[in-house]
Amino acid sequence: MFSTINHSLQVYARYLTMILFFSIPFVIALLLPYFSPAPIFTALGGYFIRSGSLPELRMADLAMIVGLSLLSLFFLSLALVAINLVVKSSRTKTKVSAEALKNLGKHTLVVLAIFVAVKVIETLILAYVLLTNVTELPVFVFGLIASLGLFYVAPAVVLEEKKPVPAVVSSFNHVIKKPLHFIMWLAIAFILLTIVSSISFSLFSETGFRQGFIVLVNSLIVLPFLAILQAQIYMAKYTIVR
Repeated sequence: MFSTINHSLQVYARYLTMILFFSIPFVIALLLPYFSPAPIFTALGGYFIRSGSLPELRMADLAMIVGLSLLSLFFLSLALVAINLVVKSSRTKTKVSAEALKNLGKHTLVVLAIFVAVKVIETLILAYVLLTNVTELPVFVFGLIASLGLFYVAPAVVLEEKKPVPAVVSSFNHVIKKPLHFIMWLAIAFILLTIVSSISFSLFSETGFRQGFIVLVNSLIVLPFLAILQAQIYMAKYTIVR
């Protein structure tokens, strides 16, 4: 695992300028929820919805939430695919620009389709829970299962050019076969996000400045590194690239 982290740091340093450029969609993806009328709260730079307030929203509000969610998922998919293409190019010794121009759009649409499909299913389950006033446990269970299926989706699509269903299956398989890698990634992500959040609270007293700092640092530094580490972990199953 330490060699994988080292490889990730090397890729990040070597392609820093390009990775920063490709990380701009992360900034947009994380900023868009601010303009949504959805009742949300933030934690460690992430956005979470207060589902109990959803019935109070108007149709116009719901339409705006859907539109902004799609845009956010698109920019998230774009950034993940672009960074995975950088990792792929670093391994195959091809030019990043040529690889990106050739496959960026195609892979982005595949990853976006997977994210949207999961989000639609999750929303339908949430709507059923709210309408029937039953426990929200099915939402949490689906969210947990879906997160495992989505975890390595971008690397599977970009690095192996898998279709949506095989990509999700591959993600499940890799998490199950290498659970320690998955846990280590989560631990590293939690530590980095906590550090950024702590620094933000120590530097700024104004909520807006705190959130702005967290969004920028997470988007341009933390998330790109985590995406690179994720791709490196995924590729570690091939003996030739270890």
